[in-house]
Formats: sequence, C-alpha cells, structure tokens
Amino acid sequence: MSPQLRITHYEGTPGAAGVVAQAGHVTFAYAPQGGVSVAEGGAMLAADEGAFVEPGATVSGGGLAWIYEVAPADDPFLEGLGLIRSARLTLAFAAPFLVRADRIESRSGDATPRHGHRGPGIRRLVFGRILADIGDHIERIDAGMSWFETGHDMVVGTNIGEGNAAFVRMMVLPAELKGGLTSFMPADAGEAQKPRRVTSRLFGEVMMPAADDAAA
Repeated sequence: MSPQLRITHYEGTPGAAGVVAQAGHVTFAYAPQGGVSVAEGGAMLAADEGAFVEPGATVSGGGLAWIYEVAPADDPFLEGLGLIRSARLTLAFAAPFLVRADRIESRSGDATPRHGHRGPGIRRLVFGRILADIGDHIERIDAGMSWFETGHDMVVGTNIGEGNAAFVRMMVLPAELKGGLTSFMPADAGEAQKPRRVTSRLFGEVMMPAADDAAA
C-alpha cells in the first residue's frame, strides 16, 4: 500500500530566523519578487526563481516566499508561514515518487487540449488570468490564486487575460518520468493532435524519500 501523503502550499516572509525544511519532506521555495535564500548564507533567489530545499536547510530572507511541500499526511504543518492550500493525495502508482516543480506560461487567447496528468499537484498563478475547466466545474483563476488538480480529472486551461499568464506548480509523479519526461495525458486521440501552446521551465525534481530512509 502506498504511504499516505499530502501536498501543501504556504506563503509568507520567512525573515532572518527562517523556516527549516523538515526531514522526510520534499520542500520547494519560489520567490515571486526575489529576496529569498534557500540555504544558510546562500545566494538569494532572484525574482521568478525557485529551488528545492535540502532537509534541515533554512528558507530565509525578507522577500515573499511561496513554499510547496510534500509530506506524510499526518505530520505537523510548517510553522511561521500562512497555509494557502493542502490536499491529501490518492496515488495510482507505487513508490518511489518523483516530485517535480516547474513553471508553465501561455499567451493571451491560447487554450490547452483537454488533458490530465500522471499525478496530482498544486498550482498557483503568478500573473495573468486563466479560465480553468477542471472535471465537473469551471473556475476563473486570477493572479495569486491557487488550485489543486488530481491528475485524473480532465482539464482545459484557457488564457483569458490580455497578456501572458504563468503558474508555478509542484506535482507528485511516477519515478519513471524522472529527467523531465512529460506527465501530460491527452483526453483522447483528437485532443492529442491539438497544439499545446505553452512554454515550460523545469525548476527541478527530486525523489521522495521512503519512510524508512527518512527515519534513518
């Protein structure tokens, strides 16, 4: 049986004291305006940059930090940051798990094919406006808003703003996708023929440690 996991998104200014990434968790920090460090004495992330945080390392600095975390479902939440969204995960694949963070950008008027993904994840819109048709509901996503996708719900994302739109996401995926292999699953053969019309930037990916390894 797969371990019970959750994915959580936090926001806050970590300050000089900072926030420590926990052992057995996978933690990713994104700096929408810069001014965030992901290691003791480390270089600051510039605006629109992100990095995974080693367990035991500190996220600090006076800039706003978006923190994404995958953790055992019953572990305590991070302290010192505001919780934006959290979801318990139902995974259709076995451990080990790949955790990926990336950034997706689209142009005004562009729409994705109807699709799902190989695993669940949390997204947050950095700028722009998207109309998200997810499963059985449609929602307008404005800059700063977050949302959760199960992966198996079919999605169409349409950029309805006057300019580009971009979001940052963290997903939990099968290990076989390591190396940046796509998680994209078109709904059918017709959707597979449609252009995707997005650009992506991979921040990185790490393997989720097994519970026994994390406790060692």
